[in-house]
Amino acid sequence: MKKNIYYLLALLLAIVVAVPTFQSCDDDDDSNPPTIALSDELINAKAGEEISVNVTVVAEAGLDKVIVTALHDGVAFGTSQEFTDLTFTFTYTVSEEDVDPILTFNFTAIDNDGQEISKELVVDVELTMKQLLLKYNWKLTEEIRELTSKNEIADVYTDDVYRFNADGTYDKSIGAKVDDFSDLWFNYCYWNLDETEARLILSRTGAFLENASDTIMITSIDATELRGDVIYYGLDVFNTGTETVPYEAVENFEKVFFSVAKSDDFDPYQVGADDDAGPAGVCNDVTW
Repeated sequence: MKKNIYYLLALLLAIVVAVPTFQSCDDDDDSNPPTIALSDELINAKAGEEISVNVTVVAEAGLDKVIVTALHDGVAFGTSQEFTDLTFTFTYTVSEEDVDPILTFNFTAIDNDGQEISKELVVDVELTMKQLLLKYNWKLTEEIRELTSKNEIADVYTDDVYRFNADGTYDKSIGAKVDDFSDLWFNYCYWNLDETEARLILSRTGAFLENASDTIMITSIDATELRGDVIYYGLDVFNTGTETVPYEAVENFEKVFFSVAKSDDFDPYQVGADDDAGPAGVCNDVTW
């Protein structure tokens, strides 16, 4: 009888000891879900630039793969990429097609237990100055005099539209309003942009084949507006003695242009096709 009691007590003790042991084994089998970290979660880039982000994954159960998916406005495009290393560098070359939509990249890490975690990279894409100049036509809307902070654009220039071409030439649509000299004298020829200095130079050729140029120091440019500083010389010859603020021999102005969608009805020089070769009919070569 005592033997049976001792046997039952030993059996109960074994069961009590075994329960936490089995529980401990179960706990060891439940690995933590993976984690994923990106060196950057927001990157500013221009079209044409290559971006890169360092990716670090911790996976207790072992890493199966990391899937990287590109999205425009939340919709996947292209082919997703897969990586199997715990650390790697992801690179992507931004294109002009990435400018208008919101560009994001989804990084999803999946471990060997099927657990997954995601992180998202947002890329704020903008066009370069050159790309913006080429993408739109630019309508002159204001010429603000620095001494007075007033818009003093002459009415004849308020319908002028500039078009920049990828081959380094540019055109100006004078519109229905024509001035008494420049519009009837110059060919609009070549443009040169130094993005580092934000300096835009526009060359012109006169009817007697003389060279002239205009320099605009761009202060801001985006998809809607271009602003730039210019220097005008010799405005003092126009003083009549009635000006509240007389013109000086050298004056600073700010030109303001609005972007206009490019269209097939763009008309160089004056209205109609008869003058599309320009008053000079030729453009002198320039060396920048």
